[in-house]
Amino acid sequence: MPRNSSGTYTLPIGAFSPGGLIKSADHNSNYSDIATALTQSLATTGVSSMTGQIKAASGTAVAPGYAFGTDLTSGLWLAGSHQIGVTTNGTQLATFNSDQTVTWAKGASWAGNLSITGTITQSGALTVSAGGAAITGNSTVTGTLTASSTLTASNGFTVSAGTVTFPANSISVAAINITDVTVQRFTAGVGQTYNTPANVKRVRIRMVAGGGGGGAQATNPGSNGTDSSFGGWSCVHGNGGPSGGANAAGGSGGTGGTTGTGTLIVRWPGGVGGPSNNGGGSPITGNGGSTGFGLPTFTAAHTVTGTAAIGNSGSGGAGGGTLATANGGGGGGGEYIEVWMTAAQLGASQSVNVGSGGNGGGAGTVAGGNGAGGLVIVEEFYI
Repeated sequence: MPRNSSGTYTLPIGAFSPGGLIKSADHNSNYSDIATALTQSLATTGVSSMTGQIKAASGTAVAPGYAFGTDLTSGLWLAGSHQIGVTTNGTQLATFNSDQTVTWAKGASWAGNLSITGTITQSGALTVSAGGAAITGNSTVTGTLTASSTLTASNGFTVSAGTVTFPANSISVAAINITDVTVQRFTAGVGQTYNTPANVKRVRIRMVAGGGGGGAQATNPGSNGTDSSFGGWSCVHGNGGPSGGANAAGGSGGTGGTTGTGTLIVRWPGGVGGPSNNGGGSPITGNGGSTGFGLPTFTAAHTVTGTAAIGNSGSGGAGGGTLATANGGGGGGGEYIEVWMTAAQLGASQSVNVGSGGNGGGAGTVAGGNGAGGLVIVEEFYI
C-alpha cells in the first residue's frame, strides 16, 4: 500500500492476533510492501535521488525550513507568498521576490563582472572599486556614487539634481568631449546670416553701431553712421559732428536700440563728440565720441584733417580744423550692447547687419575724420 497524501505509511495487512494463524502469503506481502516503501524513501547517505518534490516546513529566518545539520540557523525559508528568503546565522540576508527581483538586506560583493541590462535604482551609496562595473542601460543613483578607480561613461551621463564632485585635475575637456568656445566676427555688410553651430548651448553677442564722422573745419558737418543688428536686437548709430566756425555741441552718441529675444547684459549709449569752436586760440578740435569697444578720437589742430576712428570700434571721427580760424566738432559714438541667447532662442539662424561709419565732413579747408564702422561678435558656448 503506498503512502497517503500526508506521507503516512500503513501495512496492507493488519497486525496478527495472538494464537491466530499466520499465513506466509500475508507475511510476505507485508515484507514486500515495506521493502517498496523503504526503496521510495530518501537515504541519508545520498545513494538515492528524489523523483518528486522535496517539501519542507515554511520556517523562519531563525529556523529556516531548509537548514544544515551543523548549522540550524542558516538556510532557506518561505519568507512570504512565492518569496524565498535566505538567512545566515538567524538573520535575513536576502529575499528572492515573486516579481523576480532580489532584495538584499546588506551589501553584495562580486568577484567577477556584473552585467545589468535593465535599470539600476540606487538609494544609498554605490561604491565601485578597482575592477569596475559594466552597466548596459540606465542607472539611477539617488545617493552618492563613489568611484575609486576610473569611471567610464561611453554614452554620457545626466545629473538631474544635486552635484557631481571629481578630484582636482581629473577631467579634461577632451575627456568629456566638450567643444571649446568658438567665435564668429562680422565686420561689415548688411543682410548677412548667422548660422547656429551644432551642439551650441548659448551665445554672447557683443555689438556696436557705426560712429558719426567728424565735422570739417568749415561748412561741412560729418555724416551719421548706420545701425547694427542681430536678430531682433539693434544698437543705434552715432551722429555726425558739426563743422567749425561756431561753438556747437558735438555729434550725439547712439542710444535707444531695440530689444529682441534673450537676456540683455548691458546697453551703453555712444559717447558724445567734442564740440566745434570758432578758433580763438583753441588748439584742439572736437574729439570723436567713444563706445564700449573704442576710446575717443583726438586731433591736434595744426591745419590737419580730423583723425579717423579706430576700425570697427564704432567711435566717432574727430573734427578737422585750424588753430586760428575754426575747429570742427567730433562725431558721436555708436551704441554698444551685450546679450545672452540660448540655442532655443537662436533657432537655426539669425540675420546680421553691421553698421557703417559716417564720413567726415568734406574739406572746405580741412576735412573731418571718418567715423568707425560697427562690429558684431558672437561667442559660442557648448556647455
